[in-house]
Amino acid sequence: MMRHVLLLSLMMNGFMCTQTGAGLSKAKKPLPPDITLHEGLVYSRADEDLKMDLYLPRRASEPVPCVIVIQGGGFKAQDGKRFRPFAVYLAENGFAAALIAYRGQPDHTYPDTIADIKAAVRYVRKISGEYNLDAGRIGAMGRSAGATLVALLAVTGGMEEFEGEGGHSEFSSRIQAGVGYAGVYDFVARFTDEQQISMQPGAAAKIKSNGQWIGEPFLPGDGHWQRASAINYVDKTDVPMLLVHCEDDSVVPWPQSQDMYMKLKKAGVHTEIEYYETGGHGFRLKESKAPMARMVAFFRKTLTKQPAAEDNENATTKP
Repeated sequence: MMRHVLLLSLMMNGFMCTQTGAGLSKAKKPLPPDITLHEGLVYSRADEDLKMDLYLPRRASEPVPCVIVIQGGGFKAQDGKRFRPFAVYLAENGFAAALIAYRGQPDHTYPDTIADIKAAVRYVRKISGEYNLDAGRIGAMGRSAGATLVALLAVTGGMEEFEGEGGHSEFSSRIQAGVGYAGVYDFVARFTDEQQISMQPGAAAKIKSNGQWIGEPFLPGDGHWQRASAINYVDKTDVPMLLVHCEDDSVVPWPQSQDMYMKLKKAGVHTEIEYYETGGHGFRLKESKAPMARMVAFFRKTLTKQPAAEDNENATTKP
């Protein structure tokens, strides 16, 4: 009897080890040793689920610039976790990175989402002394819907109507630089410009999805569709921006970035644009880190005194 019990115990232990091993194989990659992570910081009073994970370079001798990392995802509510690689990459290159959750469709529309992003910036300033952050050098980066939010953050500095009720109102929500990968900056042109319509199969589904976030059915002259479009707020007081897009993007057409770039340049804002011939909507970042390196070079130029690395030689810039 004892032998049977022992055998059963060994079998169960073996099964548990196998299961544990399988679980470990799916665990997220350990952080590099030179990065410190502070998880689950509640950054807004509007909702206790609005949290940020703060990635810090461990050996910083002086306050470091911080970049708000904004995940994309069709303007739906996000927890930010999928953009962990961006936060890690920034921290490896000497920046603090605040990876944030935010509210979105179906329960919240664009004013709530913008308010969340602004609350995150104010919170970073509030905790800057505690975490060795430079409150005067805050940037933001995002891809797809995240890039849209970065642009809105960059061009609505000081607009009280978008500040929301996230708290920390004694601090500014202005950023000093932004990087947008494949963002929507003009919702009306996205669905009225014939070239852009031809570049995005399934445009009807995108109109419906965008409309859920904006809160109104699509009409070119509708005030909400205009207010959700960053291109309509551009003026000479806006912060430097880098816009990055792939020419074969079938989700968000690349003229979105080109039109935003031209509007910023015309206003006299320092703006850079980078096109890649291939890469789709996701830039195939597992194959090449060039778009991420381009981001770091831009933030070094705009948020630090360090010299920026040379632009990636494989990228193309349209005239």
